Amino acid sequence: MQSLLDFLNIFVEPFNRLREQFAAVMAPLFAMFVILIVGGVFAYLVRELVYRLLVAAKFDRLADNAGAANTILSTRVFRSPSDFGARLVQSLVWLMVVLMALYAGGQMTQALVERFISYIPALVTAALVLLLGSAVSKFLARSALLAAVNAQWAGARLIAGGVRVLIMFLAVVIALEELRIGQAALLIAFAILFGGIVLAGSVAFGLGARDFVHDWLKDKAAQPKTEDEDILHHL
Repeated sequence: MQSLLDFLNIFVEPFNRLREQFAAVMAPLFAMFVILIVGGVFAYLVRELVYRLLVAAKFDRLADNAGAANTILSTRVFRSPSDFGARLVQSLVWLMVVLMALYAGGQMTQALVERFISYIPALVTAALVLLLGSAVSKFLARSALLAAVNAQWAGARLIAGGVRVLIMFLAVVIALEELRIGQAALLIAFAILFGGIVLAGSVAFGLGARDFVHDWLKDKAAQPKTEDEDILHHL
């Protein structure tokens, strides 16, 4: 009898362990499912509330006066600037809900959430670098354009565009370096691009100033020697 029970336990025990593991997995999954449903409803209610508050505060008129309404409407995704603001808030709420759901999913998803949270400062820093780079590129491009126009250089707009592209490329490289995305490849690409620009500028300056340098050296060689030079020559 005892041997029969032991023989049955050999087949029953794996099913018991499977049931326990299934229960351990289903509990976090059920918690994630509930959090996503409740969070989705909450995010929708928040969007409607924020939309009504923005409409009441005449946010559309403020965005129109600031010149941002046309940019928002040109995407053909948002009905109005108020809708854009409401959906932006909804997206932030959804992000928090997803993080909460993942954190309730067990050790693996908790580690994922912790890594994402630790990554947020890098994301903020990269965004600030891009914004600063955009502002600096516009300022330097405008300054280069004015300087080129005042100097009556040909291709003033091309020079200004090149300055802006170079500054933005540098900002993108710094931002991606902060995000730790393709660090070695980006540094090599930037070094090649910067070196190519310097080489091209050197070659262009050398070719353009060749006649000037030739005439200057010819005039310098044709000048008569001074008395001091003659004395030093005799010494």
